[in-house]
Amino acid sequence: MSRLTLSQLTAFLKLAETASFRDAATQLGVSQPALSRTIQHIETRVGVRLFDRDTRTVTLTPAGERLHPLAIRLLEDYETVFRELHEFVEGREGVIRIAGLPSVASALLPPAIQSFQARYPAVRIEIWEDVGDQVHNAVRERRADMGIAPPPDLAGDLRYQELLKDRLVLVCRHDDPLAEGIEHPWSVFADRRFITMSQETGLRRMVESGIAQAGVPVERLFNCSAATTAAALVVAGQGLSALTRLTMAQIASPALAWRPLVDPVVARSIGIVRHKGRSLSPAAQAFVRELERQARIIRMSEESPAPPTLGLVQIA
Repeated sequence: MSRLTLSQLTAFLKLAETASFRDAATQLGVSQPALSRTIQHIETRVGVRLFDRDTRTVTLTPAGERLHPLAIRLLEDYETVFRELHEFVEGREGVIRIAGLPSVASALLPPAIQSFQARYPAVRIEIWEDVGDQVHNAVRERRADMGIAPPPDLAGDLRYQELLKDRLVLVCRHDDPLAEGIEHPWSVFADRRFITMSQETGLRRMVESGIAQAGVPVERLFNCSAATTAAALVVAGQGLSALTRLTMAQIASPALAWRPLVDPVVARSIGIVRHKGRSLSPAAQAFVRELERQARIIRMSEESPAPPTLGLVQIA
């Protein structure tokens, strides 16, 4: 049995609906002889008569009655498939898989997702949080469509688009006299206990760079693997620490204050990591634009002359 085309199925259904060659031909925009030939071709292809017709009536045969619901289903499936494809092309449907650093994900992704899904509610967003190298690997291995992280090795198969600079800030208790200042030099750590991150963390490498550039003798304590542990030790009165601004947005403790560190200013680049050999879906492209908008909001808040808010970093 030969397969029927969509136009043939449409002609079959229109004739079954109108029970008139004249009316069906008029609605299809073809001549009555052309419709008669089409129906004959259909019956030849399927190998059985589909309509009983005489000079006054056209009715479905048992084979035509069996084909009728199948033809309806085929056309509905066809419309559904291309409607879904259209939704995907328009960016209104699909799945976006994002890997990101926890501190960055907590600051950038919630407001971006809230704004994005108000416009694209049918798009599903999946998030994995991990350290920088694992974020890069997730994109490299195509387990994630994009990563939000520091720059990868650009000599490889990844590309990078910077969104913002995430600078190191001094972290102290909210009742510490240092909380009254606008910003502080690294020299404040010379006379205070300093709670540091462990050697394998990216934050530790940033901190060591600042200490080396400032030439400040610092007593390093605890070597925490998690920024939340370092923050909890500060709250417990065990000393000061240096974390990034986005990390402080993740911690968001009212018991803490943060102030920018200067002389030197130390910051890491945070941006979108993508695979060079893979195009983003239309939905993912739209989400990149929303991430860019949220990054602009954070950069504008960085440039504000007002002193930082205690505890939670305010992100519009």
